[in-house]
Amino acid sequence: MNKAQDELQKALKYLDFGRLEKGEQCLTQAIEAADSAGDSTTYLRAAVCYGDLLWQTEKYEAAQSWLQLALDRYVSLHLDTDVLDMEVSRAQNLLEQMAE
Repeated sequence: MNKAQDELQKALKYLDFGRLEKGEQCLTQAIEAADSAGDSTTYLRAAVCYGDLLWQTEKYEAAQSWLQLALDRYVSLHLDTDVLDMEVSRAQNLLEQMAE
């Protein structure tokens, strides 16, 4: 596992235990590390998770920005894989809910 993946896993554990601030901190570190390492899969997973967290905490504008950024990056990378199907679907669903 690389640093980005480690930070994402830590974030998910913190979030599972309701430690939102620590989870958010680890998510932003995971995003930065994944971006620096060129790890698109971890970047997209962390960005969607971060957008979801922002949505859950009613920070809708920031959530929309992160979710749209993740979807735009997914499309621009032409990733032909089902590995990110769940994350892409979640981002699309949240953006649709915000549009209502």
